[in-house]
Amino acid sequence: MSWTKARQACVVLAVLVLAAGAAFAQAERGGLYGTVLDNAGDRLPGVTITISGVGAAQMQVTGADGSFRFPALSVGRYQLRAELEGFSTAEYPSVVVSLNRNTTVEVTLTPAVEEVITVTAESPLLDERKLAAGTTVSQVELEKIPSARDPWSILTQTPGVVSDRINVGGNESGQQAVFRAPATDDDENDFLVDGVQITDMAAIGSSPTYYDFDQFEEMQFATGGTDITKASAGVSVNLVTKRGTNEFRGSARYFLTDAKGYFGALDQSDADVSGDLAPGQPMLQGNEIDRITDLGFEGGGPLLRDRLWAWGSWGQNDIRQFTAGGAPDNTQLENTAIKLNAQISGSNSALASFNNGDKKKQGRSAGPSRPPETTFNQRGPTGIYKVEDTHVFSSDFFLTGSWSKVDGGFSLTSQGAINAGCGGVTCPFELEALLDPDGIWRHSYYGFASSRPSEEIKADGAYYFNTGTATGHELKFGARLRDFESSTPFGWPGRNIVHFAGTNFGVDDGPLDFFSVWRGGWPLTEVSYTSFWAQDTISMGNWTVNAGFRYDVADGENPAATVAANPALPGDLPALNFGGNDGDGIEFESITPRVGVTYALGEGRKTLLRASFAQFAEALEISDIQRVNPLGFSIGYYYFIDANDNNMWEDASEPYGFLFPSGYDPSDPDAVVSPNRNDPGLDPAMTSELILGAEHSLLPEFVVGAQFTWREVTDVMDLQRFVRDTATDVVRVETAGDYVIGRTLETTLPDGTVVTQPEFNLRAGLEPTGGWLLTNGDRERSYMGLGLNWTKRLSNQWMLRGYVNYVIEDEWSVPGGYIDGFTGLNPAEDKSDVDGAVYAVQSEGSGNKGDVFLQSGWSWNLNGMYQVAPDRPWGFNVAANLFGREGYPLPYFVRFNGVGDGIQRDMSVVTDTDDFRTDDIFTVDLRLEKEFRTANNVGFTFSIDGFNVLDEPYVLQRERQLNTRRADYLDETLSPRIWRLGVRINWR
Repeated sequence: MSWTKARQACVVLAVLVLAAGAAFAQAERGGLYGTVLDNAGDRLPGVTITISGVGAAQMQVTGADGSFRFPALSVGRYQLRAELEGFSTAEYPSVVVSLNRNTTVEVTLTPAVEEVITVTAESPLLDERKLAAGTTVSQVELEKIPSARDPWSILTQTPGVVSDRINVGGNESGQQAVFRAPATDDDENDFLVDGVQITDMAAIGSSPTYYDFDQFEEMQFATGGTDITKASAGVSVNLVTKRGTNEFRGSARYFLTDAKGYFGALDQSDADVSGDLAPGQPMLQGNEIDRITDLGFEGGGPLLRDRLWAWGSWGQNDIRQFTAGGAPDNTQLENTAIKLNAQISGSNSALASFNNGDKKKQGRSAGPSRPPETTFNQRGPTGIYKVEDTHVFSSDFFLTGSWSKVDGGFSLTSQGAINAGCGGVTCPFELEALLDPDGIWRHSYYGFASSRPSEEIKADGAYYFNTGTATGHELKFGARLRDFESSTPFGWPGRNIVHFAGTNFGVDDGPLDFFSVWRGGWPLTEVSYTSFWAQDTISMGNWTVNAGFRYDVADGENPAATVAANPALPGDLPALNFGGNDGDGIEFESITPRVGVTYALGEGRKTLLRASFAQFAEALEISDIQRVNPLGFSIGYYYFIDANDNNMWEDASEPYGFLFPSGYDPSDPDAVVSPNRNDPGLDPAMTSELILGAEHSLLPEFVVGAQFTWREVTDVMDLQRFVRDTATDVVRVETAGDYVIGRTLETTLPDGTVVTQPEFNLRAGLEPTGGWLLTNGDRERSYMGLGLNWTKRLSNQWMLRGYVNYVIEDEWSVPGGYIDGFTGLNPAEDKSDVDGAVYAVQSEGSGNKGDVFLQSGWSWNLNGMYQVAPDRPWGFNVAANLFGREGYPLPYFVRFNGVGDGIQRDMSVVTDTDDFRTDDIFTVDLRLEKEFRTANNVGFTFSIDGFNVLDEPYVLQRERQLNTRRADYLDETLSPRIWRLGVRINWR
């Protein structure tokens, strides 16, 4: 791979910073700012400020303006002490430092008295230097609010974020959710653990591993804003693990969710779904939990007080459930984490950590159309390694550097192949995958073993300085280099053939069976990502201004490799010996600005007005490079005459004919050049964002806010089909004039409405080459939304968090004459993907949620806890988590093979994407807990949680294909009410 000058410069910068002894990861730290005043309101210089509680104690002396600053602090709760001769000593026992936040305190000293004055007021939640839009969830909320105990269930507490599943008591924790922020695809999400960028770029937008929920100190979900360290427009999931302190502390837990009932008293209900079945659909068992056990421990403390600390955790989550139709779906997650923190000197600290997540799953993708033999067994241990060294040169200057590695990857194997003890060509013909006339998969399914390692070098720094007497600057800068590899041998059991039974799949109006023949998979691909960023936050009286930019560049290559011929039709798909390529030379390069302004109203500064503008560039996907590798997916589609009525093509004795290609050119099957092309001038899609908002502090620990968000996405990528003119042998990109109406299709919608749609086919004299051009199209996406949010930190016996989000606009802007190459439809004449259509992301490839469309016009969440009589022996806590959203779109379609060109297409038959939606959802989760504490400071907490306590079996998925015998069949319901008993032991 060629190295750009920018990447070389990044490496040089990273090495220099590491050599200087730097290491502070912005993604896992916070800051503490303050000013010391006397009782007349004058600023006091020379005050000694000491903070303690997390790691070694730190000390500073206030400057001439009475200010102090502790940058690069670990997340947690601190004690602050202020001392000056001639004045009383002030102590603040509970100052909270949160992830990516700057906590500001104002300390007042009075003339000397004998006693120490303890200030019990909570540190304020308002942050005038706040850069990110989103939600930060503290450890106490993670423990006390009823939840499914995984990050994917917590992120739905973030305004504007929508997820493809509702997790009832942990039933969905065995498969990570697909989710998205406003106007984005799910592939723009980012995952970070302790500052380590771990996003799986081969399944971009997802995490490469799973987690022990009790290992986290805090979670942050950022959806936008001006934070220059945020790379993409999606949801940035920042997870901070706990660390050892000068106190030995830890916890152990055991939670049990059992549908068989506890002593027969608490049984999972059997929700009646008969009223939601489609006409003619047989009786169906809805989704249900069998048994979930969650156990583990975490703890740490000093190995050498004020010098060396250790922390570790282990957890196991065993999830057993039944999907709709009664198929089992069982998962075991096991996680181990270790972290060492060291204070090497007064200004230098180091960190080393290891996190290993292992997943064992039996029955991935189970559902009514995927019986057990076609589901996957999954295995995926992933290790995350990190070393870091921090040097704080002064309260005005620090640098950062870290190295990290993710040893990612997992395997999927169909249970049909496992049960037969075979794989690949060793499997008998009878085990080859078949989609039967009812749209149900039979026999087996595909499998692969994927390796996805990555390494990252990262450097961060900050410098604080003043210009004049009233203007302060916080300059942040950094760089990173990340290399990612992906290699995924792929295949279908048997001859690498998939069979499709003949119901409305034919080249005419009658049924005709067909099959697809495969060669290749996902070969080795390497991609490198280089980034620089710089940002200045300027404080001027009541004004705070931040401005900065990012520079990102990414490219990749496909190394040399070979692939075997398809064993059934080696002449059509022969072996290839590939010399490698650079992905057609595409390089994503972008400069994205961020600027924001905050104004604090009044002397009390209890109300903040905010405005920000930011741009985000889409990341380069591994698949963008892989698609021009000729060893990748090459698929030929054929129709055949089924001589023995088993819906499977056995050999040449059953006559067959070619339909169309994908990923190879049938006119030159030996070519070692892919028919796919990447536009060498391809640019990343760009998201522009404007946020206007206000926040008001009702109390220092209680903040309410309102926000308007506008987003526009331009340079959206399009795939355009290559066609060959058979008369001239010229290959070019399709145009609107290449399509003619082959026939008119008539379809009856679930509400009884009869609609007619034209079927567009390639005109005579044109044939597909099997290739596509990836380029920037002229479609755009736009979003406008309003949000209200509130946060009350735990104090005075209660805490509260929530939001309401309303979408004003979330839609496509599509030019006239736009061609959808996958359907061959012209929206100027057809009704799908028209200008103004609702933008809904399909949740493809995540368990059995591949047909969920993520888009809600409104959503809300309210959660909180109240401590009832905490000073009484009989005191207890009650907590609740309420959630609601609009149902997701059900864009019904018909699948057909064109009468003129034989190409299989899915054609939408609704006027608008959201003409039909699933049920609106309203769920209630409750918790009751009782805490006991012994004289030696060991605590016991006993809890009972109820999930979906209203016991609503909401419809979550239906069969959208209408020209099948399973049309509109119910495929998934919300798991019914379930209870979880738990016990937690903690010590400190």
